[in-house]
Amino acid sequence: MTNNKNRRDFIKAVGATALVSATASGDALAMGQMAEHDSFDDISRVSLTSLPTTCRKMSNLTKVINGPDLYIKRDDVMELAHGGNKTRKLEFALAQALDNGAKAVITQGGLQSNHVRQTVSGAAVVGLEAHVILSNPVPEMKSELMGSGNYLMDVIMGAHIYVAEDGRGELVEKVKSELTAAGKKPYMIPAGASNGVGGLGYVNAGRELIGQWKEMGISPSHIFIATGSCGTHAGLLTGLRHFGNTTTKVVAVSVSSPAEALKKRVRQVMDMISAESGIDTSMIDDDEIIVTDDYTGQAYGYPSDEGNAAIKLVGEQEGILLDPVYTGKAMSGYIDMVKNNKLENAKDVVFLHTGGAPALHPYADYFLG
Repeated sequence: MTNNKNRRDFIKAVGATALVSATASGDALAMGQMAEHDSFDDISRVSLTSLPTTCRKMSNLTKVINGPDLYIKRDDVMELAHGGNKTRKLEFALAQALDNGAKAVITQGGLQSNHVRQTVSGAAVVGLEAHVILSNPVPEMKSELMGSGNYLMDVIMGAHIYVAEDGRGELVEKVKSELTAAGKKPYMIPAGASNGVGGLGYVNAGRELIGQWKEMGISPSHIFIATGSCGTHAGLLTGLRHFGNTTTKVVAVSVSSPAEALKKRVRQVMDMISAESGIDTSMIDDDEIIVTDDYTGQAYGYPSDEGNAAIKLVGEQEGILLDPVYTGKAMSGYIDMVKNNKLENAKDVVFLHTGGAPALHPYADYFLG
């Protein structure tokens, strides 16, 4: 790695821990997890939040649904500008950016991208410029999407924002060329940080969950997630299997694309994770990659009636806020499949809350009307 001395000096100055060998082993000891060293712990990582996040029973929802015990993993509660699953991914992506001597990062997403919001926040923490290319998935809501929520937070945190009218690719390359010419060595983070580097965040989360479940005395049959760019899904499935959990099924609810396309994408990201980490992802059979597109609704960015009902139910019963683009739709699938006995041998079923509540604001009319 290059520029390691400068990187360590910087991270010491902000009070963060630079290498996963320090943070992961600390997390593991705190949770009574694996004492032995794993080569995964040698991968560079910047600490951006306190881990582990909580995992607790949803007692009220369990009673309402009258099914098996229901649990929630609170990855929405993290320290980067309202939290979310991208924080775990950015711990690895921003570490690599610093190792590469970058002065700026470039990423992309929708106007209300949770990933972009967390990237802007993380870049501010480690002292990098954030250049973000945004597009509008719901043209008829342009004023709402650019007037509150994640977009507003991006502005407040000093993001360099570029809005693409006809696809983001060309504008991404233009910004990259300009920053390169300016000597800023821009580091590219894909949408959702869903590549081999970002996926490492959820490999680590898989290990964290194994330790938590052991301490809690539960053996989840299934864990549900929302999926779009597939990095969380690929990383979590890889982490669970690599660190010894061979039984918990990862059920992904698509918020965007057909299930078959996302299954292929999950395999691609797992291959990328293998290339970054040396973990053998070929041990995971294709039939373990589970995706449903039954709860997607009209399209990405458009709320569904079922998703909005799930948001209301969880809010009323558990005091937890979901969002209409990702977690609301995933929760609608979680509730339906548990309540209607669509899961085989369901037990201690977990929902991974990946964040997104800031996006409630531009969709307020769906709940106030």
